[in-house]
Amino acid sequence: MRAIINSHHRVTGRKEFNRCAGEIESIASSFSSAKSIIGINLIGERKMAWLNRSYKGRKGPAEILTFNYSDGDVSSSSDEEISAEIFLCWKPVLNGAKIRRVPARAYLLRLIVHGLCHLEGYRHGSEESEIEMEDAEMMHLRKILPMETVDRLFE
Repeated sequence: MRAIINSHHRVTGRKEFNRCAGEIESIASSFSSAKSIIGINLIGERKMAWLNRSYKGRKGPAEILTFNYSDGDVSSSSDEEISAEIFLCWKPVLNGAKIRRVPARAYLLRLIVHGLCHLEGYRHGSEESEIEMEDAEMMHLRKILPMETVDRLFE
């Protein structure tokens, strides 16, 4: 996958998010849907809350929302169109990192890997599928994060 990294100039966490752009692009390229293009966007709390309410029926800003625009298979999309988007919101990312006692960068990367796994078809509706998804996430994260950080991300 090829990632297009985007953040509005006034959104909270933009500087930290942009510092991770190289890692985000590298992670995305390690997924199997090589020809697809995905947008990875840092957005504000109001926009995230609106997306969360509109598409998930949930209140407040989510940490991450993933949208697949290519009928379930991102690898079947055109080379020139965005086949999926991941939206992240900095304040919930910071809160999640604090709860897990990891740097915000590590938790941000975990969420991006999580969204990319969804785009590859992984789900977490059952205990078995959740274990498969976490194993795939850990495999990608162990390439870029210390083992103890990865372990804390999945406690």
